[in-house]
This record gives sequence, C-alpha cells and structure tokens, in this order.
Amino acid sequence: METKISSLLDILEGEQISPSQPAAAMCEKIQARHEGRVQALLYYGSSLRAMNDPEKMLDFYVVVDSYFKTHKNPIRAILNSLIPPAVYYLENINADGTLSTCKYSVISLGAFERRATRKAFLSVTWGRFSQPCVLLFPKDKSVKSQIQAARVNAILHMASITAPIVSSPTSAVKFWAKGFLQSYRTELRPESSDARSQEIVARYQDRYEKIMQVLYGTPQQSGEFTLPKFSRTQILACKWAWAWRRILGKPMNAIRVLNSGFTFSGGIDYVLHKLKSHSGVTIDITPSQRRHPILWSPVLAWKLYRRGAFK
Repeated sequence: METKISSLLDILEGEQISPSQPAAAMCEKIQARHEGRVQALLYYGSSLRAMNDPEKMLDFYVVVDSYFKTHKNPIRAILNSLIPPAVYYLENINADGTLSTCKYSVISLGAFERRATRKAFLSVTWGRFSQPCVLLFPKDKSVKSQIQAARVNAILHMASITAPIVSSPTSAVKFWAKGFLQSYRTELRPESSDARSQEIVARYQDRYEKIMQVLYGTPQQSGEFTLPKFSRTQILACKWAWAWRRILGKPMNAIRVLNSGFTFSGGIDYVLHKLKSHSGVTIDITPSQRRHPILWSPVLAWKLYRRGAFK
C-alpha cells in the first residue's frame, strides 16, 4: 500500500502547473479578503480543463485554518462548519482590462481531510478531488503534504466504490467515467450523462491510465485492466450505497447552494443560474425577493422544488 500511495503522490505532483495570470490574480484577491487564514487553494473544474478561456468562471476550494476567523459573520461560520463548504462569488479586473469571475468554496483543512475519505458518505469532496486539480500557494510543506495525502485517499476511496459496479476487464476511461457519473448524479450538476463523464475523463486519459496501473497492475494487450472479483453481496451493497447518495445528495446540495447563494451580493442570480444549468428550471424574482433573499428563501425554495429543480 505504501508503494501505491507513493506512486499516486508522484502522479499528483506531476500534474501541477503554474496558474494563468487571471487565476493567480484571483488567488491574491481571495487571500487578501481572508488575510492570514488561507492555508492553500485548489484550482479545479471546467475553467482548469479549458485553460485561459475568459468565458469560464474560475473554481477554487480555499482551505482555511478557522471558520470563525475566516468569516466576518459568526452565523456564516457556524453554517460553514455544519454544511461545508461555504461558497462565495468574486470578480476581478485583470491587467489587460478583462473581467474574471470566480466561485470559491471555503473549507477547513481538517474538514477537507475527513471528507476526502470513506468517513464522508457523500461524494462532494472525494469525488471532486480524485479528479485533476492544481494545488496553489500552500502555506508550507506540511499543509501541502496533508492536502496531497487527502487527495490520494480520495482516489483510493473513489476507486474502491467504483470497482464493484464495473464489469471486468475495463478501460481506464470507462472505469473512471462510471465512477464520476455516479458522483455527478448525487449533485446538482449538468454533467450527469454517460457521454459527458466519458468526455471529461478522456481529456486526461494518460493520467487515469497511470492511476489504473498503480491500482490494478499492467493492462492486458487490449489496454483493459483486470479488476478484483467481488461477491454478489458486495456488488449489491455498493449499488445501494450509490442509490442512497443520490437520494440524500441532491437535497443536501440544494441546501448548500441556497445557503451559500443567499449570503453574497448577486447570490440569488447565482443560485438560479446554477439550478437552471442542472434542471432547466427557473423562476421570476420580485424586487422584494431580490432585496431580501434570506427572508424569502423558504418560498423560493418551495417554488423551485415544485417545478422540479432539485430532482
């Protein structure tokens, strides 16, 4: 196991790249907003995959040392600890005059480590960070080691609960696309189709090939990997676990989106955009609801639910 962990750490280290100027500038602005609290940033998502596309919103996880010292509002800090991560929106004018937009999620280092393992039932963290991302501006070597070790745990856990539901032998693309599809279906995401998940994995096929070799050994001549054999009970247990994640995950994700979106300027528009991209559902907002989104949030949530936004 130690050899596997070391090999996976090497893979993660090898995919580190320098951020683009807009991404680096946004990181500086985030660090300034939460001065002294940021331990590291993780750059991930569609904007990383589409490098330097100005139309893409930048996505970061911001790892902090304390919720109460990070958030000015103590209620926000309590909610962040109960329903991590907390999401913020930020804009920045770049040196060339272009506008960059950013969505970043705040999570403590301890919570990130816990949620990247089997200790977390839902796949929000271990599903996301078993995928490619770039670790930026870690506070020190210790923080870097902790985050990278957590990401290795995320890969190991994701593989362990994907293998029982995949037919062996299989290709790296089919294996990881199957796992990520299951994860996407537990959240409010537009990527929840088999073709889309395969496309996302295929973009980093070499990476997943290397990971499969570490986990399951040399592939067959066909390029497919032989997986361990699982009992019928193990397979059924794995399928039931994914079914429960779908049942619990979407309501929890909706609560997280509503909780985060209603607490920053323009948040209600972010919520509606997020839900529309997932479900095609949106609603009209009155001036009063726009001015007082928290007060109106139960009514808005009920309207969205009735129209099928959280299915």
